[in-house]
Amino acid sequence: MNDLGSPPSVISADLRVIASGSAGNLSILTIERYDDPHPIHVCIDLGIGPRTLARRLDAHAPDIDLDHVRAVVVTHPDTDHLRPTWRRSLEARGWPVFAAPSHHAALARHGVPGRQLLPLSDGGRRVSVVKEILDVTIALGPHDDHGSAVLRFDLDTGHAPTTIGWATDIGRVTPQVRDLLAGCDFIGLESNYDPGLQSASNRPPFLKQRITGGHGHLSNHEAMAAIRAMTDRSRLEAIVLLHLSRDCNDPGIVRRLWDERETELAERLHIADQDLPLDPIRIFEATDRGTAGLLPYPGLTSGLAN
Repeated sequence: MNDLGSPPSVISADLRVIASGSAGNLSILTIERYDDPHPIHVCIDLGIGPRTLARRLDAHAPDIDLDHVRAVVVTHPDTDHLRPTWRRSLEARGWPVFAAPSHHAALARHGVPGRQLLPLSDGGRRVSVVKEILDVTIALGPHDDHGSAVLRFDLDTGHAPTTIGWATDIGRVTPQVRDLLAGCDFIGLESNYDPGLQSASNRPPFLKQRITGGHGHLSNHEAMAAIRAMTDRSRLEAIVLLHLSRDCNDPGIVRRLWDERETELAERLHIADQDLPLDPIRIFEATDRGTAGLLPYPGLTSGLAN
């Protein structure tokens, strides 16, 4: 990563949640650089298939060209986070797929070519997924048998680092997860179920226990408590709530909860949807972070994000 104070390498960065829920999860981090006419895209999970993604990009994000995807980061190998229908596309495109080593065998069974699987390090070591620009650090959060990789992205803009925390499909927030995500500028966190709707649902008891027993998912209240514990309110710019259950949650319930109990943070809240992509969330813009007075790289005459 570059030293602080070096010329800025990043013009802007946007986060787009394309799909989030039990039917499939996929988000895209887009980074524009001074020295590259093409933006860099990094996918977080591939839980909807290639055709579904193509349709959603055509309708909602036609500026995203999958030819410029540089890496995929997978939280865990459930099929709603890595769809096996990606096998041929991954082979053809050659995208590197970063994941916790304990997840590699299951991802290979889902069709990820072994030569494209690269390890993320559980234990605090940063791994570069885009050289000199984007690092990822993980902690394994409790989820079913093999856990889910909670992600911390460190984006080196060449001026000041920007951090994104990402945690989905975790049964509870452990001290390791809390420490990893503490102080992030942006947080994506699952808010899976409303306790009342979960209790009243016709789901079998074993499934309710799996979801609520500390190795399944976070409730709306647990997600709020985690945000309170992990974040620096003066620094936190946006919260994205992920993986809402269709059967046991409702965006209206979530919004009311935050409006009533966390009015200040509610103003920074985005609620992801299974079928409708969120509008882009601006993660970084050079002119917003005190770099407006710095001269652009030679040859840059257009394309600076507004």
